[in-house]
Amino acid sequence: MKAMSTWFFALSLLSVLAPCEATAQSISASLIVAELKALGHSADIDKDESGDPRVNTKVDGYAWSVYMYDCDAGTLQDRQCTSFQFYSGYTPSKTTPLQTINKWNTEERYAKAYNYVLKGGKVSSRIEIDVLVRGTNADPAKTFRLYFERMKKKAIDFRKAIGFS
Repeated sequence: MKAMSTWFFALSLLSVLAPCEATAQSISASLIVAELKALGHSADIDKDESGDPRVNTKVDGYAWSVYMYDCDAGTLQDRQCTSFQFYSGYTPSKTTPLQTINKWNTEERYAKAYNYVLKGGKVSSRIEIDVLVRGTNADPAKTFRLYFERMKKKAIDFRKAIGFS
């Protein structure tokens, strides 16, 4: 009897310590598209310069992209990727001073900002949030939605900070 109760105890302990097999450790472009559509946004999938999936959408009338990183092989929309990045860029009439960008990066959490010189010489002020999926044991759909809301708020704040409307 004692051996049986010890066996059940060991089995229950193993189930607590073992990682949850049902929790995904990656995310796909098709899951992101489904989440965006559930939130009321249109979305399409293409590939970035390195051939990884990219999801494009509009939020509050502004173009956003979600770049996928460290992806497995497979069809573009179903590749399993270990991380993703929200991105949005704005081209104000006057270049955003580096002091403004530095202040943003010093005072704000989660979203980084920078200026990027476009091919025509104009300067785009950009904001990004990186999200790691692998190793978190978190639900990828919930993680996406949480960071989507964070990016949405940060994008509004960033546009105000750089005087872009």
